Amino acid sequence: MGANFSMKSKKRNNVLVSFLERFCRLAKPPSTSMYHSLAVDKVTSSTTTVEEVTGSHVFKIEKFSVQKQHARGRSIQSGTFKVGGYDWNLVYYPNGDTRAKQGYASMFLKSNARNIVAAHWTCTGLNKNERELWKGLKSCITTFNGNGWGHPDYVQKWEIESGVHKDDCVVIKCTVTVAKESLQKCG
Repeated sequence: MGANFSMKSKKRNNVLVSFLERFCRLAKPPSTSMYHSLAVDKVTSSTTTVEEVTGSHVFKIEKFSVQKQHARGRSIQSGTFKVGGYDWNLVYYPNGDTRAKQGYASMFLKSNARNIVAAHWTCTGLNKNERELWKGLKSCITTFNGNGWGHPDYVQKWEIESGVHKDDCVVIKCTVTVAKESLQKCG
């Protein structure tokens, strides 16, 4: 019985040694070249970008000599126009809104969007040949959520008044760039 026990013990030891040798071979770190190929296989990448949609609206204010007599804080609003799938209105205060400095006209861009929209915009005055007479402040990217955003001191009144056409109108071009949802690409 003693010899049989020792034989079983040797077999167990041999099996255990064989297992440990295989385990150690598998557990060794891979060679440098093998490691680099494994690392490259694990690299992933993605790119995100924003689609921008730009559109313009030309707002003609007729009988400007009468319109410019509006009281401070009273606005003239453009018709609704679409850019980037959203509705917009330009709101112009010929004598400034209540926060404007003396001698300035105010401009605001109003969005009717129900969700948050990121956009930037600017307005320019056009002469009868559609050449730029003046350019107001360009906004930074602003978020709109059914509200307006603008500048109380957008442009000096004399700049607008210097561009009155012979037929007593002023033409303002509003350019809006809407940042649409991010597009993501994986590669």
